[in-house]
Amino acid sequence: MTAAPFEPPVREDLRQALAAIEVLPGMRAELIDGEIIVSPTPDGEHETIVVAVDDWVREHGLRLHRNLTLISPEGEYVPDGVAAPKGTFADRDWHSKPDGVVLVLEVTSREKAKGDKDRGPKRRGYAAADIPLYLLIDRYERKATIFSDPRGGDYHHSTSVMLGDELQIPEPLEGILDTAELTSY
Repeated sequence: MTAAPFEPPVREDLRQALAAIEVLPGMRAELIDGEIIVSPTPDGEHETIVVAVDDWVREHGLRLHRNLTLISPEGEYVPDGVAAPKGTFADRDWHSKPDGVVLVLEVTSREKAKGDKDRGPKRRGYAAADIPLYLLIDRYERKATIFSDPRGGDYHHSTSVMLGDELQIPEPLEGILDTAELTSY
């Protein structure tokens, strides 16, 4: 039995508009919950956290890719990091199906409202795309949460710790992320 081709149910006019946007330097555009969202690129603290997670991911034999647009049945997202085996995206376009992705990373803003898309619509979008793990570093709540077991458009398991504590990451990555590494700036 052959699987049906992946066809995101996002309106084609929105996908075309997103592709046509000329984003100013220091900005990025995403399609989230049927809206085109243009936001500034991250600050230094945000990037420091992403680099620390990148180091941890590499210790587990994966690469953390940035500036990729992942296609989900719910939209098109630019995660802060996409963990996948080396070479996964070498022959793909700027926007891609999440085949081979093990984990996506989002690091929120320090402001609650600015992180709401990461906490809700993007979480559900990653689950709808069957991405096994979603790591959310919430700078507003000072928590790290790993979401796993994607089914029916959401994750059915999550574990949260305060930043500074150890977070158990489940399979398929499996290991302990010392979130103290994310607060040492």
